[in-house]
Amino acid sequence: MGIQKLILNFILTIESLIISIFKIKSNKVTFISLESDQLTSDFKLIYDQLDLNEFDVHLCLIKYHKDLWGQFLYFINCMKQLYLINTSKIVLLHDNNYVVSHFKREGVIVLQVWHACGAVKKFGNAIERQYPIANYDYVLATSSYWQKAYSEAFSIPESHVLPIGLPRTDELFDKHWLENSQNDMLYKYPFLKDKKIILYAPTFRGNIYKGFTAIPFDSLKIIEQLPDNYIIIYKYHPLMGDYQLAKHERIYNMNHEDTHALFSICDYLISDFSSIIFDYMILEKKLLFYVPDYIEYSQYLGVFVDLNDLHCPICYQEDAIVNAIKNDICQVEHMKELKDIFFKYQDGMSTQRVIQFMKEIVDNQRDSY
Repeated sequence: MGIQKLILNFILTIESLIISIFKIKSNKVTFISLESDQLTSDFKLIYDQLDLNEFDVHLCLIKYHKDLWGQFLYFINCMKQLYLINTSKIVLLHDNNYVVSHFKREGVIVLQVWHACGAVKKFGNAIERQYPIANYDYVLATSSYWQKAYSEAFSIPESHVLPIGLPRTDELFDKHWLENSQNDMLYKYPFLKDKKIILYAPTFRGNIYKGFTAIPFDSLKIIEQLPDNYIIIYKYHPLMGDYQLAKHERIYNMNHEDTHALFSICDYLISDFSSIIFDYMILEKKLLFYVPDYIEYSQYLGVFVDLNDLHCPICYQEDAIVNAIKNDICQVEHMKELKDIFFKYQDGMSTQRVIQFMKEIVDNQRDSY
């Protein structure tokens, strides 16, 4: 353990002793994020529909940076986290949290609003990591399919993996939202109208400690073999920053656009081990995998889902992508079956179910501490 972590643990231990004299407030809810200093995605959807007269809501949001100043701000933020966590009845996370795993007190309920609708690649306690995840109480999921995997990854009982849905999927089940999003995107990018749109959206390789990389993807080789009415748009994982592909009149950078909005206009998705493939299944469109490192990746990190079981084209070279598109190998008939496997609820009401679960926690244990 490094000197910085030793100092942090010492300070948090002392702070924990002081905080122990404070009661847990029965209706206090705290949102904690290290990925953004603003409410986004599931967090924003939950927050916007919470009755602020019923819940005492607090935010602890920062965007973590690895530089020295970022480390200092994180250090200070951990002390703020500790107070808010251990005086709240409900704590919502959407990434892993060091303070919760080491310093959560009894009586606090941690609800992990995981930032994915599933997981192809193994993560959490299912892989080697710097510290074990601990002290989570419940994890949201879109289907009971994930109960075993999430139980392993988060070290919680399978019965505490709640298949009540993720709020951000509500918009994908909303035909009006999809139509409006499509219209907005085509208004913004009129050159996409009446085109066959291929979205390339892979996950990253590497990790926060060793750095992030992208697999090579020869988009020029693909687009030059496809008819003129085909266009490639791309969006990389946010951790990759504004990573760019080759310049071409039919290749467009969409790193700054919302992924779900891009789903509304694309005809094909090319991805890999990214969890966005599950969101995409809701739309029952054509899906391809580009995984030149499939064997290496699967053996090194491990997977919860074998891509072969999804029965979509698996491509190891760019030529295979071209062949799959030209020869219409990408079929959609089985996408409804996949959607039914990975999404128990398809009514666009997941946000309400999450809030109802939070109300039950507060109502059942109000003023018990």
